Order: sequence, then structure tokens, then C-alpha cells
Amino acid sequence: MKYRSLLRVTALQMVLVFVLFFVVPVEAWERGGGGRGGGYSREGQARGGGFSSGRESSSGSRSKEYSQSERGGSRQGEGERSSSNEGQRSASNEGQHSTSNERQQGSSNEGERGTSTQNQAQRQQSMQNETNTRQQGANERTNADQQGANSRQQSRQSSGQNAQQSYQKNEQNEQQSRQNAAQNAQQSYQKNEQNEQQSRQNFANNYANTYGSAGANGAWNGGSSPGTWGGYYAGMATAGAAGLAMGATVASLPAQSTPIAVQGNPYYYSGGVYYAPQGNGYAVVPPPKGAVIPSVPESSTTVYGAGKSYAYSNGVFYETADQGYKIVQPSVGVLVTSIPKGAATVTVNGANYFEFGGTWYRPFYSGSDVVYQTVPNPTG
Repeated sequence: MKYRSLLRVTALQMVLVFVLFFVVPVEAWERGGGGRGGGYSREGQARGGGFSSGRESSSGSRSKEYSQSERGGSRQGEGERSSSNEGQRSASNEGQHSTSNERQQGSSNEGERGTSTQNQAQRQQSMQNETNTRQQGANERTNADQQGANSRQQSRQSSGQNAQQSYQKNEQNEQQSRQNAAQNAQQSYQKNEQNEQQSRQNFANNYANTYGSAGANGAWNGGSSPGTWGGYYAGMATAGAAGLAMGATVASLPAQSTPIAVQGNPYYYSGGVYYAPQGNGYAVVPPPKGAVIPSVPESSTTVYGAGKSYAYSNGVFYETADQGYKIVQPSVGVLVTSIPKGAATVTVNGANYFEFGGTWYRPFYSGSDVVYQTVPNPTG
């Protein structure tokens, strides 16, 4: 606005200078008139280039003075015109300079505005590019996250399916293994039952052939080694033998039973009582000759004869062995103070003998007490 106001003022000055430049010469021409030959006249035109006056009072000198005055005025007018022209030229130059400056300033402003607009556009484009870059990055991250989520979901599904298939396969294998194990166990059990039944049958046959069988009165006699065992357990003062009789059967063995074997036949010993497998249970049997037990019954005593010593308990003789005590047949001449009440009485040639467990005894007095000495079988 400042430059525009200056431009208006300069333009008005220029207009005034031009008006003055054209008006002043015209007035000078009108006031002086013109004579021929270039002179001036107050009354009119002078001839021959002189001055004419109606009063005739003017002289050549006055004319000369007037001419000089005119020339001075002319020079003054020229000076004024020169000054006017210089003013006009100065004003014009100043106007032009002002206009040029204003134009330059306007151009500069317009350039600055153009540059500012260009910079604004560049900034907007840069911001748009940055926004597009951020949006593209966000889209890429979103796509990557989605792909990662899909991949993880697929991995979880695959892992779940694999785990399910593996679990089902393992279940099938375990089921098959259980079935195979059950079948094998059943077959093994049946086979063992058959073997045990056969073993019990063989044992029964061998035992009957060796010891005979229980008689009507509970005596065990007959067989290849005849012997009477009736009342054997009744005469034993042990808790394990209480209430038991020869030939009795039980469904199961006592908790603390020692397995023993005689000539390949199985037996079990517990608390002074001997058991042998029979059917689905176990039968109470006499002490098998040749069996080795870890310890002798508490009621046993030491007896002597024929240069030997034995542990004796209720008609059974034991001698020491590598792993305990072995049931044996005693030598002839061993003295004992008592025999089981179930011993059988046999009279041979008027003499009385007693037999128990295949061992023969002959009673006689030792002082006022009756003692029994082992003797050979009197029946031959």
C-alpha cells in the first residue's frame, strides 16, 4: 500500500509538470505578440522587424532594453523550462525509480509468494508422502501381523491335529499292548495252572508211593516207607500246629512259609508244620525225609547214640547240615525219653515194639523211668 500511494503522488506530479511545460510557452507567445522579423510590438506588428508604439514615445534604446529584457525573460523562461524539465525528469526518474522499486518489490513479493506457495506445495507433498509412507508401513505391519497370526493359527491347528493323531495312535498301541499283555497273562496263567496241577498230581503219586496214605484213625501208613504219623501234630506244642491233623487241607499258606524241595517235590514249612500242594490248596503232611529246614522246633532236645548226636522233636530226628537242619533216619542205639502218643505197638516173639515215622523203638527201664531205644525193624 505504501508503494502504491507513492506511485500515485509521483504520477500526479508528472501530470502537473507536463501541464506547466505546455501552458507557460503559450502565454509568453500571447503576451508579446510577434512582429515581422522577430520583433515585438505593443500596439501591433512592427514592420521591418522594429518596434511600433502608438505613442511614439519609445526609443530604440527602450526597444533595446526591452529586447534585452525579453532575452533575459526568455533565458529565464528557458531556465524555468529547464528547471521544469529537470523537475519533470527528476520526478519522472523518481516515479520510474519508485515504480521500478515497487515493481521489483512486487516482483520480489510475488516471487516470495510464489516461492512460499511452492514451498507450501512441497511441504504438503512431503507431508502427503510421509503420510502415504506411514500408511503403507502400517498396512505392511498389519498384513505381516495377519500373516503371522494365520501362520501361528495354522501351526497350532497342525500341532493340535498331530498331537490328536499321536494321542489316538498311542491309545491304539496301548490298547493293543494291553490286549496282548492280557492274552499273554491269561495264557501264562493257564499254562502255570496246568503245570502246577501236574506237579501236584506227580507229588501226590510219589508221596503215596513213598509214605502211604492216612488211615481211618488219622495214622499215616503204607507206601514204600511204611510209617505211622498219627498224632504227630497233636503232640507238638507249637502255635502253628494247634488244631491241625495229618491230611488236613488249607486254602492258603501262612504268611511266613519257607519253600523246600525233596527229590524234586515242593514242600512248605512254617511253625513246625509241613505243607504240600494238593488240588487248589495245600495239605498238611508228615515231615519229609531229606528236607532241610532253617531251624529246629523249640521243643526239640539233644539225644545221643552210636557216637552221634541228634536234635529230636516228637518222633523226628534232625542233624546239622550246610543250610540248617536235615530230617534223617537215626542210627540204631539212640536213646529218647518219649515217643509220640500215636506210635503203633507191634509185638514180635512176645516182645513189644513201637513204630513211628518208620523208626522202631524198644522200651526198657532206666531206673524207675521208661526210655526208648532205636532198634532195627523187628518184622524183618
